[in-house]
Amino acid sequence: ASIAPNAQSTARSPGWQRPGQLKAMGGDGAAKFPGQLHEHMTKAGFTFRDGRYFQTSEPTWEKAKRIEKGKKQYAVPATSVEQFLKDEEKMVDARLKRYRDKAGLKGDASDMEQFLKDEEKMVDARLKRYRDKAGLKGDASDSELPEVPKEKKKKEPKAEVEEEADEAPKKKKKEAKVEVEEEAEE
Repeated sequence: ASIAPNAQSTARSPGWQRPGQLKAMGGDGAAKFPGQLHEHMTKAGFTFRDGRYFQTSEPTWEKAKRIEKGKKQYAVPATSVEQFLKDEEKMVDARLKRYRDKAGLKGDASDMEQFLKDEEKMVDARLKRYRDKAGLKGDASDSELPEVPKEKKKKEPKAEVEEEADEAPKKKKKEAKVEVEEEAEE
């Protein structure tokens, strides 16, 4: 019984041919895997050379997984500087838009200059109110707030405390010796 070139054994489920089948097809035993399996092997990082598969790179899905993880950490994956700059600008604009929407601000990222000017005015007004409450004259740019002197901690005389602590054990020892001597005399 001859083996048909594309016949698959029921005992084996893989889609590749057995060595005897490769010779029947006219090959020398060095053939690529058929269609989809060969495509999967190349995506898995293998290259076909000299009748064998060699792993030459990482699987494409591992690289995609690393890129997705990096994007969650706000990294910008790129293969060139130009691509990095372009993708970074897109990412920053998207993040600013999302944060502005969350904060309830109108407009887009191009309105940022006006937003920063408004913020600066609000901060200056707050500083003026605090300076007025503190009784300081002028505005925040004239001078800095005066520093409050730190209070120095008073040190207790350690010598007296240590002397009292040393005398107490000596007295106890002397009293204990006197008691022992009195008991010995009796």
